[in-house]
Amino acid sequence: MTDKSPPAEPFRAVLQESLGARSNHTKRFFRDFMRLSGPYWTSRQGWRPRLLAATLALLVVAQVALVVWLNLWTADLFDALERRLTDRAMEQIGVFAMIMLGTMATNTAHLTVRRWLQFDWRRWLTARVIGDWMRDARHYQADRIPGDHANPDGRIAEDIRIATEAAVDLASTLFYCVLLLVTFIGILWSLSGWIQVAGVAVPGHLVVLAFGYAGAGAVVAFMLGRPLVRATDTRQTREAEFRFSLVRSHEGGEPIAVARGEPLERERLETVFGTIAKSWRDQTVGLARLMTFSSGYVVLAGVLPVLVGVPRFLEGTLSLGRLIQSGQAFQQVTAALSWPVDNLAVIAGWRASVERILMLDEAVRLAAAEAARTGETAINLNRTPEPYIGVRDLCIAAPDGTAMLSDLTLTVKPGERVLVDGDPEAASALFRVVTGIWPWGRGHVDLPADDAMIAIGPWPFLPQGPLRQALAFPKAAACHDDAVLRAALSSVGLAHLTSLLEEARDWTHILSPSEVQRLSFARIVLFRPRWIVLGNATDTLDPTTADAMLRLVAERLPEASLVLIGKHPGSREFFHRQLNLERAPDGVVVLHELHARRQAAKMPRPRPLSVIDRMRKGYGGWS
Repeated sequence: MTDKSPPAEPFRAVLQESLGARSNHTKRFFRDFMRLSGPYWTSRQGWRPRLLAATLALLVVAQVALVVWLNLWTADLFDALERRLTDRAMEQIGVFAMIMLGTMATNTAHLTVRRWLQFDWRRWLTARVIGDWMRDARHYQADRIPGDHANPDGRIAEDIRIATEAAVDLASTLFYCVLLLVTFIGILWSLSGWIQVAGVAVPGHLVVLAFGYAGAGAVVAFMLGRPLVRATDTRQTREAEFRFSLVRSHEGGEPIAVARGEPLERERLETVFGTIAKSWRDQTVGLARLMTFSSGYVVLAGVLPVLVGVPRFLEGTLSLGRLIQSGQAFQQVTAALSWPVDNLAVIAGWRASVERILMLDEAVRLAAAEAARTGETAINLNRTPEPYIGVRDLCIAAPDGTAMLSDLTLTVKPGERVLVDGDPEAASALFRVVTGIWPWGRGHVDLPADDAMIAIGPWPFLPQGPLRQALAFPKAAACHDDAVLRAALSSVGLAHLTSLLEEARDWTHILSPSEVQRLSFARIVLFRPRWIVLGNATDTLDPTTADAMLRLVAERLPEASLVLIGKHPGSREFFHRQLNLERAPDGVVVLHELHARRQAAKMPRPRPLSVIDRMRKGYGGWS
């Protein structure tokens, strides 16, 4: 059975859609981020983030007001000193004490509120992403979809943290710098007065100088920063390669030790670490150049407006207080104008983290959409009250739309025991379809209710914690008393574990593969399901133990149906029927639209806010 639709049309449609998306990728980037995280701010229950954000904004306004007050205080203090007004100078000490206490209180409150907001947003977004990801096997299905969404643990734990914390930091500092710029431009303009240029009176010369100084500093910083960015990226790559080598050596500890390969492996690790040295030196040179410039830039910013104002001070048209005040105002304006330069690395890191989160979310949503398909080109799962498990006209496809197994029809009635083996990949695919976690293919799958069926694969999941919870998973351990749990363990030959029910350990790494598989049969004895689907669930057992586990199920649950899909090392006489699977020919496309989507996903993906990449590389990146 094959799909008669022309394969070129879906690919052309998906290709055109992908190309069209390039022109508005940045707009879509912000739209998708707001779709994912925006409900935190806009929901009816979102009074807390809105209150925190409003409080944070008011504290920023207070911070700017205190900076302005300090600037005015500086003028008053030095004017008093210039005129030798002792009483006036002493008054400024009390004023400064109020400014200092206000600054301390405001900055402390700002830090506290900002961190509350950052963590609250992170908590909400983490719960949302995990909720979408860890639902209806989407975490498993998304892993099978090609694309740049690997390592979901890092995206959820680290990238969400960076995305939320950096967004709040950037918004807060940008608002601060905008207020600072608007406020101090007016102050600096008033302090500039008028100067004669070629016989023409020109106002606001210090404002023009501040913009020119900040612009020149940005150009030089970009030019000096370009090799530093390359060196930093190279160093990060080398560091990642060294970490990967260490992890690989750790995971391969036993074969390395057996082969006595420690000297060669140690030499390899030292060689990999040696590649970090050159990038470290290049980064050091770049940092030294940038530090040399930035040190001079900061020092000159405080002195330049004073030097420019000295002639007016000597002429008597500018007081000492106003001269010092103009220097501080000049520094505040240049600092505000330098916000884009100072935060380029933060913006780039924020963009990368948000993009990684969106890629994971896109894969999860795509998996959900593909799993929700119905009709002739989908696997239709039917929870039926009828007492049987069945597949009809089933064609199983790989995630790229190519065939793995075709035209399979099978019905298992109550009390039957059926062995389905043959091609390992086809058997594994059939097991996943019957358990309801594989959405790629077409046909009909009839299953009993969830609570009447149990499915166990070759390596069942054992959650960290007490052994009782590992045994009772996915149900709560409190549903069974200790006597029942001990009896279940003893029935599968794990009596030596009965005294460890309360022990909290990582049981996946403590138990041997055969013990883990026997533990899965203890779950069957514990749950007493009517329908049992096993996928290679006896492949690590010796033939005698494998047969003993199946006989145990038959004795304890004589009316239960059992389907074992995959390899069984024991006797086949236990089964009423056997079915041999053959894999479909490679490369045959059965789901053309799905195949076209996968091909389009391989095309280079445009990055949002590409201007950040060009700015980080310096002006040479614009050519």
